[in-house]
Amino acid sequence: MKHIKLLLVFVSVIIGIFSFTGGATATSYPSAIAWNNFVYGLSTEEIDIKDIGNQIGRIERLRTPMPKKNGESNDKPVGSLLFEINGVDTLDVIAVKVDDKYYKASPNGPLPITTKDTIAARKVIILIVSSFGVFLTLIIIWRRKRRRIG
Repeated sequence: MKHIKLLLVFVSVIIGIFSFTGGATATSYPSAIAWNNFVYGLSTEEIDIKDIGNQIGRIERLRTPMPKKNGESNDKPVGSLLFEINGVDTLDVIAVKVDDKYYKASPNGPLPITTKDTIAARKVIILIVSSFGVFLTLIIIWRRKRRRIG
């Protein structure tokens, strides 16, 4: 009975760890926008309107905790416009218009490639590994009980 309780605690801890790591909140992430297959981090630095070039896009969806597709943001309002900055490549920096102010956004890296298939595969791997751990623990408990009896 003692071993079963220990096993239940072990499984509960493992499940708790996996559920806790997936539950990040939007406030724990920096302000970001996905555009041109990059995640751009927003700064508080304002850009003068005379430096603003052509409109290149707009934010179409909010996504928490981080944007995963072009046109998504984790905290800027839907409809916020994206602009190029005169004399600067959009791969280096873009401008985001929020409440009649333009803010600088710099690329932090490429968009993560996560599809439903890769997420499902990760879940299957986690399930297999945790099941193997439970199975191995049960075998060890069973062998120890058998040694004590015999």
